Amino acid sequence: MTREITRRDTLRTLAAASAAATLATPFGAAAQEPLDTLKILVGFPAGGTADVTARWLIDKLAPGYAAKAIVDNKPGAAGRIAIDLLIASPPDGKTMIVTPASTLTYYPHVYRKLSYDPMTQLTPVSVASTFVHGFAVGPMVPPEVKNLADYAKWAKANPGKSSAGNPGEGSLPHFLTMVLARALDAPIQAVPYRGGAPGLADMTAGQVAALMLPDGAFSPFAKDGKARVLATSGTKRSQFFPDVATFAEQGVKDIVVTEWFGMFMPPATPAPIVERAALALRKALSTPDVAEAFAKAGMLPTPTTPAELAGLVKAETAYWAPIIKATGFKPLE
Repeated sequence: MTREITRRDTLRTLAAASAAATLATPFGAAAQEPLDTLKILVGFPAGGTADVTARWLIDKLAPGYAAKAIVDNKPGAAGRIAIDLLIASPPDGKTMIVTPASTLTYYPHVYRKLSYDPMTQLTPVSVASTFVHGFAVGPMVPPEVKNLADYAKWAKANPGKSSAGNPGEGSLPHFLTMVLARALDAPIQAVPYRGGAPGLADMTAGQVAALMLPDGAFSPFAKDGKARVLATSGTKRSQFFPDVATFAEQGVKDIVVTEWFGMFMPPATPAPIVERAALALRKALSTPDVAEAFAKAGMLPTPTTPAELAGLVKAETAYWAPIIKATGFKPLE
């Protein structure tokens, strides 16, 4: 790659602005009776980081925004199935999705054809959280493998065992695994799963050697000794794994990336409904128990306005285009 996969300061600025804002920040939405039911779509299986995000938020959005709130997991196609379902939903405020940035800003450059237009067919509401990715190994890999150089050496000696899982074909972790294999010049085959949870189950059971996921997903397994995080993707060391060097510190300077989860509504959702949902999400994301729960999953609550999220989608879609092209990555079907 000729350019680093690096993040601008946009999210840091948004996080600071959100922290300084008060809960009374007006969006112009008048007080209304709660909706009967809110459904939050998640394009990945239960137990993954997206699912954790949605389940903590539903407890805060009911009964204020809706009398009842549920999570509807629709895994498959690396999150694209759930996006298609959102687009087909009525624009009445009763359906949202929590989805990683990559499904909107990165997928247009890695798939030959998407069934949706991220710019026009999803209505932005708010960023939910920010996080970095981690590369971890499980019990299949000997304990003396403690960093990327060690893993590269082991992979070259064990090419039939050195596969690394990811949460779905075409996902950002999938792409990062391919970048890592090239950077280390090691036989690391990227193995896509239907979400992070199945990959974690296989890695901790010794069925796959390694896994690329949001770093917080590894926390409970690292504490139990079932996973060893070898690197994280931030500009600085992860607050959850301060003793683990970043990819850049270990010489893989092409992997410096922070991702986010965003909340969206169906196309053509009226502005008053969007504003009301954005205010409800801001309040939910500003509560101490949500911050604590997100921290355990390796995430930082980062509420934004709908306009700020729309700007992120546009800016990051443009940002990824030359980076992915420079890798020679061949678009997926």
